[in-house]
Amino acid sequence: MTGGFTERTVRLPKGMRFASHGEDAMDGPVVRRTFLRLSAAMGVGAAFGRMWSPASAAGAAAGSVDLCAVTGTDAYQGTIKAVEQLGGMRRFVPPGSTVGLLINHQFRNPGAHVNPDVAQAIAALCWESGARAVLSVKDERFTYWRPEGRGAEAARRITPCSGNYTAVEIPRGQALKQVEIVKEFLAADVLINVAVAKHHEGTNYACTLKNAMGALTYGTCQFFHFGHGKGGWYGDVGFLSQCVADLNRLRKPDLAVADATTILTTNGPFGPGKLATPHAVVAGVSAVSVDAYCTRFLNLTPAQVPMITRSAGLGLGDADLGKVKSRELNI
Repeated sequence: MTGGFTERTVRLPKGMRFASHGEDAMDGPVVRRTFLRLSAAMGVGAAFGRMWSPASAAGAAAGSVDLCAVTGTDAYQGTIKAVEQLGGMRRFVPPGSTVGLLINHQFRNPGAHVNPDVAQAIAALCWESGARAVLSVKDERFTYWRPEGRGAEAARRITPCSGNYTAVEIPRGQALKQVEIVKEFLAADVLINVAVAKHHEGTNYACTLKNAMGALTYGTCQFFHFGHGKGGWYGDVGFLSQCVADLNRLRKPDLAVADATTILTTNGPFGPGKLATPHAVVAGVSAVSVDAYCTRFLNLTPAQVPMITRSAGLGLGDADLGKVKSRELNI
């Protein structure tokens, strides 16, 4: 045991391999078949967890949908209501499971980060569903969580794990072949992606699909921007979009949640910029569908966002919302 972690040999999904010790993530064959997992007290599932599938999860409430958008000024209650319409958090988080939360909370400016009420509501629902541990796949850089009020205690119980990286190959990746990624992104029994829908100066739009980059090292993210060799941070948006799609092929979130309460409509992803206040929270079983729905808040269509169309083309979800069982509510 080292630093609260134990090494364990696991059976990896077909086509996926860890890098050997000391190997460059972007060079050479990847051969290692072990990973460090949190101790049993933390409850991280072996072999990347049980790969809990929302589509097959027992107990989803009758009449539940696969995507729900809730509009209202109470973001905390809106988040709870949206998940409730999907069948409740138990559809995604079975008792005793370990949950990885990937939250877009890295930026200070309004509209650039997830409303803490949304994130704290998700954390509270995980604990109420019987989660054994809730892990922060990407830890906050600034003072983010609300210290008091609804969900504050749930947030305090979250365990940080940011920086615990491993090198992994991307099976059948078209632009992206390998990544250095936080181990718990793959090892947690349940992965929940919580992002803010906002403008992005390179791709025009960012939400849950692009938020998966938050689990990567800076070096891997650099490859998304410069791996095409054409120069410029956004020299090839098509290449960047394909990298995002390839990354999401590595592991789809079990639950995707988009905060569209207050969003950047210009100068994203960092801001400051012009703001819009749709006062909406959107939750769904597919990051592709959630992102497709939220394009309306930036006056876009899914077809105008290559990372959405490319992810849909890989079979990661449906961008045609007419095919998605959905519900819209006002509270």
